[in-house]
Amino acid sequence: MKLIKATIITFLLLSLFACGSKRGPTGGEADTEKPTVISSSPIEMGDISKKIIEIDFSKPMDKASITNSIYIYPPVSQRRISLTRATLKIEIEDELLLDTNYYITLSTRLKDLRGNHLDRSHTLAFRSGEAQTGQLSGLIKYEDPLDTGTAINLSLFSADSLLVMAHEASGESYELPNLNPASYILRAYIDKNLNGRYDLIYEPFFEDIVTVSERSSLDMTMAYVDTTLAQIRNVKQVSPYELEITLSKIISKYFSLEIFTEGSEDRIEILHEHLDQDKLFVLCSKLDSSRVTIKMRNLEDHKVNLSAESSLAFQVQNRSDEEPPQLLFTIPRSGASINDLKPKIELKFSEIMTRKNLKISLVASDSKQEVPIDILNIHGRKVILQPSQELTNYRSYSLTIHKESTDYSGNEMQEDQKLIFLPIKR
Repeated sequence: MKLIKATIITFLLLSLFACGSKRGPTGGEADTEKPTVISSSPIEMGDISKKIIEIDFSKPMDKASITNSIYIYPPVSQRRISLTRATLKIEIEDELLLDTNYYITLSTRLKDLRGNHLDRSHTLAFRSGEAQTGQLSGLIKYEDPLDTGTAINLSLFSADSLLVMAHEASGESYELPNLNPASYILRAYIDKNLNGRYDLIYEPFFEDIVTVSERSSLDMTMAYVDTTLAQIRNVKQVSPYELEITLSKIISKYFSLEIFTEGSEDRIEILHEHLDQDKLFVLCSKLDSSRVTIKMRNLEDHKVNLSAESSLAFQVQNRSDEEPPQLLFTIPRSGASINDLKPKIELKFSEIMTRKNLKISLVASDSKQEVPIDILNIHGRKVILQPSQELTNYRSYSLTIHKESTDYSGNEMQEDQKLIFLPIKR
């Protein structure tokens, strides 16, 4: 009997402890959904003569996050802001400006009760009296084509740098409607690392001043800050007379180019030089020294970064030039029609050609009558030609680069090269 009683007591005690250890459910997945603005009263561009604006969110919001999260423009010194669950209430106590649009901007510092920040900055526009309909729009260009289509954070500031509105744009254009006529500062950047601020060098940026009236336009270029200086990266010896210099970046201009023989101040004569973005094509007197130094001064890029000097020494190859020059392509191509009676014709060769060594003729295909043609310019390995008189409309012409044309080493072309084209001027 005692054994039965002890067994019952033990069972009851174990049951009691088991009941005491039960835990409630810990809940489902964490709430990470960002709140957003769903409506306002009055509606956007509605009249705020009653001086009360209510904005509804998709979720209950945190009162503690209101501080420094709400901007009103034109500025209002006396106001009351309160939050009741998912509704923000703004009561303006100042006198409103007549016939003026007011802007309420809610920044992403606003959070819901779970700590989720507002999905993006929102600006809502309202009117006091007659609505203002100024508009600012423009095209968006990108320094890096890969940035096309990425969200751009746009901020419009007053002339004294007060935030007027925040906007998000993308693609090839933007539009900011419902603006008061005034002067503004437009600022834009792409937040690539999504940290809510502009990071110098790593993110493209734009800023400019604009005066907005009824319909105003300002194009933007999303460009990166670049503080690097151009330098000579390498030198390729094409022949005993020709060099191809590659720079570390594209430059717009430079002040001087010099070539020195090693161990002396003797300069090698430069016969022709042409800059093409990050390439410099040079024709010079024969390189017969074992080692030379290239020196360039005041290299300036398109962002006005100035490299005072860059130099590079390289080993000269003792080689002969027996390669004949080749015509690589022409503009227009042979057989094409041209909408110009005095066209500019571009020839590109495999090496630099000089005026005196080029043998060129232009004749009418039917009559074989020769037409004078001028060499307008030589841009490195490109030669630009133009007839010295207008050609006859709808008459075919043949341009011949004769095989007697030579490079600077005296190598002739292997055969005549012909370009046939038809001028059609409508």
